[in-house]
Amino acid sequence: MITGLNMHIRVGGIEFHRVPEFRMISQRHHPLTRVTVTVPDPTGRIFRTINDMDPVTVIWGYRNQVPARWQGTVKGVSVDRNKDQLRVNSVGLERPLAETVIKQSFINETPEAIVRYAVSQAGLSVGRIESTGVTFPRFVTSSIPVWQVARQCEHTLKKAFGLDMRPWSMWMGKDSRINWGPFDEDAGLPVIDSNANLIRHSPGRCVSELNRVETFMLPRMAHSMQFHLNDLKRNISESYRAIKVEHVWEDSKARTFISYGDEYERY
Repeated sequence: MITGLNMHIRVGGIEFHRVPEFRMISQRHHPLTRVTVTVPDPTGRIFRTINDMDPVTVIWGYRNQVPARWQGTVKGVSVDRNKDQLRVNSVGLERPLAETVIKQSFINETPEAIVRYAVSQAGLSVGRIESTGVTFPRFVTSSIPVWQVARQCEHTLKKAFGLDMRPWSMWMGKDSRINWGPFDEDAGLPVIDSNANLIRHSPGRCVSELNRVETFMLPRMAHSMQFHLNDLKRNISESYRAIKVEHVWEDSKARTFISYGDEYERY
């Protein structure tokens, strides 16, 4: 058990207070947050109990601090390499972004109005949707998921109107509302410092590869948040946007890995 760090997981009607492994990945420009939990299941009872779309709640954090909370639904269950363990895969509440299909034709509509419409069709709440200053004379979505509607808008804005859409993304914010734009998630500024919590800083091996920071677990950290990096070895003291965040919990360690760098062409 990791001293000072508590975790509570509920899958369907089953609760776990300790698991062999827990991984959470959130990534900018990817529509879904993914969680994988490995749980003990020597008799196969849990495997027979858990079903796709069962609710999943994860609450974890350090003692005497406000815990982080994540919610989602089961999306696949498999037997782990260790036959006595079960691997439960789940995705966040933004799942309708990938499973709601939009088939619609728009005339003289702005991209932001199209994105708002698609999000509302998915049954999700609209958060901050940035204005582009552009109106599409005609725009057609041919049975594509909501997240791809936003991506198609970005592609059209780049190709037809010459806008730099690389930093634009759609994601579910901390308030469970859907955002779309080039901005950051407003959630404080964690500091990762050589003299405190910086374990390893690995620069990308080429210009297109993201840099990676390893630190002790930061439960509330997610993609699109800003963080400040103080790396005395490399003489760096800068703030960056997190492009990818991975939380890893195992019996022997609890780590957060943050990837940052340029957001390159995606079209």
